[in-house]
Amino acid sequence: MRGRAADLRALLALAAACALALCAGAARLYGTEAGHKLLPAQKARDCTDNSDEVCSLPGLNGPPHVRMRAGYITVSEVSDRRLWYLVADREQPAPEPEPEAAQAEPVVGKGSGGAAGGVEDDEAASPVLLWLTGGPGCSSLDAFIYEHGPFKFSFASERWQQGQEQARGGDKQREVVIEPNPFSWTKLATVIYVDSPAGAGMSYSGRPDVDYHTNDQYTIADLVTFLQGLTERYPELATAPFHIAGESYAGVYVPLLADALVTANRQREAAGRPPLVQLQGYAVGNPVTDDVLDGNGQMTFAAAMGYVDPPTWAAMREACDDMFWNATQGSECYELQGVVKDELWDLNWYDVLDTCTHVHDPASAATAGAAGGARGGRRNAADLARRFHWPFTARLGGGGPDLGLLGAMDQQAGEQQQQQQRQQAGGLEAAGLEAGRHGGRRLWGPWLRHVAPCMDRRLALDWLNRAEVRAALHAAPLSVLPDWQPCSDVLYYAMDTADLVPTHVRLAGREGLRVLVYSGDHDMVVPHTGTTAWLYGRASGGGGGRLGRPDGPLRPWTYKGQVAGWTASWPGPEGPAGAGVRGLRYASVKGAGHMVPQSRPAEALALLRAHLYGLEL
Repeated sequence: MRGRAADLRALLALAAACALALCAGAARLYGTEAGHKLLPAQKARDCTDNSDEVCSLPGLNGPPHVRMRAGYITVSEVSDRRLWYLVADREQPAPEPEPEAAQAEPVVGKGSGGAAGGVEDDEAASPVLLWLTGGPGCSSLDAFIYEHGPFKFSFASERWQQGQEQARGGDKQREVVIEPNPFSWTKLATVIYVDSPAGAGMSYSGRPDVDYHTNDQYTIADLVTFLQGLTERYPELATAPFHIAGESYAGVYVPLLADALVTANRQREAAGRPPLVQLQGYAVGNPVTDDVLDGNGQMTFAAAMGYVDPPTWAAMREACDDMFWNATQGSECYELQGVVKDELWDLNWYDVLDTCTHVHDPASAATAGAAGGARGGRRNAADLARRFHWPFTARLGGGGPDLGLLGAMDQQAGEQQQQQQRQQAGGLEAAGLEAGRHGGRRLWGPWLRHVAPCMDRRLALDWLNRAEVRAALHAAPLSVLPDWQPCSDVLYYAMDTADLVPTHVRLAGREGLRVLVYSGDHDMVVPHTGTTAWLYGRASGGGGGRLGRPDGPLRPWTYKGQVAGWTASWPGPEGPAGAGVRGLRYASVKGAGHMVPQSRPAEALALLRAHLYGLEL
């Protein structure tokens, strides 16, 4: 008996020790250990029913390791136009790892070395970054799940092997597994995700007949109103160093919003009011900037990659006079490109190194399979135009390529709705609605469905259309918003800003903002060939409206001792002491596609670190 009692006491002591160890580990994780300084992400969370705290996520084992708040900001009371947001606070830096463990993931915080060395850990130094997904009309939740959010999402392997019989709407839901993301941008900053404009993602309007007709001007105006409401709700966001970032068509949104915030801050200063936000700079990845140079860059990229043989390339250049992007249907230039387009049909333009998923477009998958088996048949002109010219010829309006029957019907419906709105303009103004909201194209309808070509978004489409997920994210229930889509097919969008080069030059040169332009070098949608064309052409050199000369030839930048890409800078005006690098910096990312944080997450985090803290690469 004595032996058994001793054994029992030993087991109880061991259990107590284990419990203490677990509690200590949890304290270190959530910042409750005695003497541990708390960042906002680790402070007590209000998980009552009326709270905006995100206290759990379906698929996540335990509470989130990062504080998140989500909800809606109403940007128009008259039409009940609401933008959904999620604020993910900066994570608390982990303790310094052992040297051999340091190679596993980037370490963020004071004394960590590399690009983050010397960055303070206290919350006063923590920057805020507003993320805008492009499209136009694509959801920021796509970036939250697939690019740089605090978590990694995956289907449980056993569910994956059962195939698509358990897809959304079936008797069983596929199990989603959520884990911390070692390359989350919340390692460095508090990140704001917003679905913009209304009609994209989880954002919506009570008057879709009016508000879902929009353009760049309305989108930016709503984002300024959104930031006014958000900083009133969370005043700490207004006093932190503030940056904006985005990719693709956010190459339009981001500099336009930065320009609007510069103007708003100047007006507030004149009125004796504090700035709306402490704007420091912005970053754009594979950005839509100049229709002509970006559009022509697609073909120059294809030729440089060896996708076009030299004789064909020479004939195309001569027929097109190096102006490929807006070729007239039926012209020699268009027909010569058509042969190349057909051969490139099954390539993933968003990342030429990655596979092309046809799961969201069964018709394309069937066509691709048939073409693969019989090389003789060419796709029709509407299909080629839809795939090859995106996103540039969407701006061409009536002069664009033949849209085919579905596109013609969609365009006719849009024109009829536009005519009705013009007839109702007086009534809209009397009701306080914006009568100028009319026209535009339903870009993600017949042309592109609601998923970018070749992208696999099955997990997001499944998870974000679950009632319990909507509740956890404080998003509209399925009864209000029955179908979350990566890119909205309910918006009629007029892309009316075709040239952002002067805006970049003014903001980086005259206004002294810190600007990062980065390019995944295996993206063929907005390829680096077009970006470097406007950087080294229209933006460089002396005289008014230019940034001056770069600081030297392109040079490699490295990550963990390996070449990660190439970079050059156009220095801006002198800032205050300790302000760090200013002006415009360009950096390519080797092996990355259109969504750099998705294909090269570690390198993307290193770039962000250098940008936020004004450090050299």
